[in-house]
Amino acid sequence: MTMASRSSETSRDCKVGAVRPSQLMFSYGVGAIVDLPYLSVLVMGLDDWQMNGEVSTLVSEDRLLRAVQYELGNQVARLVTPPAAADSVGYFDPFSPTNLVGVPVATFPRWMLCPRCQLLAPLDSTLFELDHKPVRPEQTRYVHKNCNKARRPTVVPARFLV
Repeated sequence: MTMASRSSETSRDCKVGAVRPSQLMFSYGVGAIVDLPYLSVLVMGLDDWQMNGEVSTLVSEDRLLRAVQYELGNQVARLVTPPAAADSVGYFDPFSPTNLVGVPVATFPRWMLCPRCQLLAPLDSTLFELDHKPVRPEQTRYVHKNCNKARRPTVVPARFLV
């Protein structure tokens, strides 16, 4: 999964986690919330997915397409696989552009809470910073930049506002 660059919390794409293709079909489809170790993300809509021949392929199975069209209507013109990087052999380069290929996601919820100083603020407030680890994308997290109680503590999503 790739954090979308058009969102306001980051100016670059970065890989934040991984799910299997079967999980995209059933558990974590468009609009689903994926709970990662340090943040929660929302799987973005198909309009935001990369749909070119380099990262996704056309599924050429006419019977499957007809079955989907029977259930959903004729607005389904084609079936395409989710964006995925081609399998590579040899050295893994976490900074390679091919490593950023994936399903786009956005941070959800957009409010965070610092557990040290109890600051509750939206991500757009620039008080929080995305701490991205290219070699360990599952450890990507948001930190409170200028916390007066601790040095860059990991913040937690504020799931409910009263």
